[in-house]
Amino acid sequence: MANETGNPAGMNKARVESFSDGVFAFAITLLVLSIPIPDIRPADDRLLTASLLRAIPQLIPYVTSFATIGIIWLNHHSMFHEVEKVEHTTLTLNLLLLLVVAFIPYPTGVIGRYGALRSAVVLYGTTFTVGGLAFSALWFDIRRNRLSREREDEAGIRSMTARNLIGPVIYPLATALAFVAPKTSLGIFFGLAAFYFLPGVPGGE
Repeated sequence: MANETGNPAGMNKARVESFSDGVFAFAITLLVLSIPIPDIRPADDRLLTASLLRAIPQLIPYVTSFATIGIIWLNHHSMFHEVEKVEHTTLTLNLLLLLVVAFIPYPTGVIGRYGALRSAVVLYGTTFTVGGLAFSALWFDIRRNRLSREREDEAGIRSMTARNLIGPVIYPLATALAFVAPKTSLGIFFGLAAFYFLPGVPGGE
């Protein structure tokens, strides 16, 4: 029996989107656990205030990860909006992307606890690098196998393809930089997330 997408043997596209949205929501919710709660004994308002102020820099990886997952979710929604059928390879690549998305809270928590140490930022950047590669692989699989509705706007397709290649290029470069300048590397990750939210930027609002 054919499903809603017209794919007789494949999975219903709506189920793929629903499952993916659930993983995105779960991962983005877990991020708040990456912000450590100050442990002050005995309780003292002055010490707590000072500790909270010192924790402000720890919000940077939280905001970066939140924005990055949000951007992936927006682009994932846009990409699957055009999909007409789902094949096995598409499902596998989508699961790989979700594997990385679900893992993002872990390196975010490591940085939240230990700060911008080299190994922590390298782990953080490596996670984003793999995520960028997984998303690009999913996009190219959909385009190569013509699983989406044909578009007349070829310029728009080229723009989206170029956008999807930004992460796989910048993330590994910033990760390599983390070996000598982890704070600068972390700043690049934050800047890239902010860049996508600028008005007029492809993939942004």
